[in-house]
Amino acid sequence: MNGIHNFVFDLDGTLIFEGKPLSNPIADVLIALEQSGINTYFATARPLRDTLPVLPEYFWDHTLIGCNGAMTSKQQKVTSANAFKKAQIVQLLEWLDDKNIAYLYDGHYDYAVSDKPHEFHQWVAKLGTQPSCNNTLRQQQVIKLLILEGHHFDEINTYCEQHLDTFTYYHHSGTNCFDIVTQHSNKLSALQALQLDLSKTICFGNDHNDVAMLNAAHKAVVVGDGISLSRNYTSVCRDTILEHLTSLLASKVAS
Repeated sequence: MNGIHNFVFDLDGTLIFEGKPLSNPIADVLIALEQSGINTYFATARPLRDTLPVLPEYFWDHTLIGCNGAMTSKQQKVTSANAFKKAQIVQLLEWLDDKNIAYLYDGHYDYAVSDKPHEFHQWVAKLGTQPSCNNTLRQQQVIKLLILEGHHFDEINTYCEQHLDTFTYYHHSGTNCFDIVTQHSNKLSALQALQLDLSKTICFGNDHNDVAMLNAAHKAVVVGDGISLSRNYTSVCRDTILEHLTSLLASKVAS
């Protein structure tokens, strides 16, 4: 742990599971790590709105990277966001409506959902915020578009290639959905924009949207078997992540 100053954590599938809030034992270790001198960052596919409910209030004012790197917040306020071009995203949403494809998209703080219902709509609403008016919110900045019917990927990809200037995809392992954000929006680019020294950083992740930051970090910890890296990394699982964090805490205190 000598020379390590920063820990960067993905959330879903890395620290939290089945969408449940961060467990008290893991939260306690993370807080103890901070008290020992470690700076803690979270980098997630969730927007700020859906990140705060799963974290203890202790972390709410921390720097939070959301929307797969397309959004950064601090002290519970969005400080930067990469938005789609308005005319292009409105046209895409209208096309999805015509095709009757279920989706959810995020603005800076609010979200809207497709007329076609999907169980994920209800899951997000249970976090505490009801959806905004779709026709109104799409006139504001749209940061991330979540497609909830992944079997439409090919036709959506064809449309985006023809009509969007800039975009990239992130598929969620084990689900039938994928995110669309502006090109070059990723967790690594967001960390670099913060001028975080990755040579003094350990990154933790479990999915394809974590690979870039995991490869760039001084050390990488992969939770589960959803991805593999072309570099040396530590592999843990859901049942051993707490033990691993506790071991890192002991090492930090001893250093």
